[in-house]
Amino acid sequence: MTDEDKIRNLKQLKDIGNINIDNDRLILYVINLLEEMKIEPTFDKTVVTSFKLFPSRFSLIGFAEYPDGKRVHDCLFHCTYKPKNWLSGNAQSGYKITEKGKYFLNETNKILKGEINLGKTYSIKVKRKELTFINLLKKTSAFKKFSIGNRESITKEEINESLRVRGDSPELIKKHIEKYYEYANIINDLEVLDFLNFIKKKIKTG
Repeated sequence: MTDEDKIRNLKQLKDIGNINIDNDRLILYVINLLEEMKIEPTFDKTVVTSFKLFPSRFSLIGFAEYPDGKRVHDCLFHCTYKPKNWLSGNAQSGYKITEKGKYFLNETNKILKGEINLGKTYSIKVKRKELTFINLLKKTSAFKKFSIGNRESITKEEINESLRVRGDSPELIKKHIEKYYEYANIINDLEVLDFLNFIKKKIKTG
């Protein structure tokens, strides 16, 4: 079966008219589904897949039987540029979910399953906790050196301190990095996300 046939056979996911979720998150869901189906998420395939899964969101006004490519294009634009950076790639090469985008993909899956709601209560509740941990990270010597461009002098011990890790456990370090990614994504702190990307590369090369 060709990629086109696989997409043609897709069915509407479900009626999401009453679900509080934006179109950008739905595009993340679509890109991930195409990747899981081993289909390259090019622009055309993303347009058709979005329409097949969520016709109420991605159809032309007045012509509900046709997909709205402009609407999908706008979502892809939002997701590939700052401050979101949920996706990388372009219309020709296809799109890929970034590390930052993976957090919001996980959130999207929970929203569609009815596990969480993007209401004001949820948003306010999570920001207090995450902001506290991010502020503590920013006070560490590793982050301060990173901020002023003195990256080469950051030691392994300082990295562990910034992640609140005692000892030398690769599993624990990985777990804490993932948790800080989650916190930084929630409050959209791009500088901390850059710092975490730096740490991941330094650990691999060190």
